Amino acid sequence: MKIRSLTVIVAAGMIAAACSADSLDPAPSPDLRTGNKGSDTAIVSGPQTPPQVPPVVASFNLSGVVSGREPGADTTRQSPLPNAGVTLVKVGTVEGDTLKPSVTVASTTTDANGAYRLENLPPAYYRIDYTAPAGSPFSDGSWGVGPARETEIRVNIALARKP
Repeated sequence: MKIRSLTVIVAAGMIAAACSADSLDPAPSPDLRTGNKGSDTAIVSGPQTPPQVPPVVASFNLSGVVSGREPGADTTRQSPLPNAGVTLVKVGTVEGDTLKPSVTVASTTTDANGAYRLENLPPAYYRIDYTAPAGSPFSDGSWGVGPARETEIRVNIALARKP
C-alpha cells in the first residue's frame, strides 16, 4: 500500500511540475536542422523514396529441417523428423480464361537429421507439403513460398502432434 501512495504522490508532483508556467516554453520548437526557431512544422526524416525491392531470381534452392514437437506443455521442444516427405507444388494460376491447375514440381524425403534440399527451382508461387512418416504421432503440414528474391530459401517446420 505504501508503494501505491508513493507512486500517486510522485505522479502528482510530475504533473504539477509540467503544468507550472516556469517549465513550459511558449515559443515555437527549434528547427532541428538549423537550430532556428520557426513555426511548429513537422520535420520528416528518413528516405524520401521507398526502398527498392530486389528482383525475382531466375532459380533458387529450397532447404530446411522438418521436426516434430515433443509431447508435453513445452511446445518449443522439437526433434528432427527423418523420412518425412517434402513435396513442392506449383500453385495453380488463372491466365485469361484458362485455369492452370497445381502441379507437383519436386519431392524428396528428409535425411536422418530431418534436413531436406530441392535445387534449381524456377520462380513461381509454391505450396510445400510436409508428410509425416507412416505411423508417426505427427500431423502433416504445409507452407507457402515464392516467387523467390534470393537464391537460397530456408524453411524449417515443426509438425504438430496428432490430437
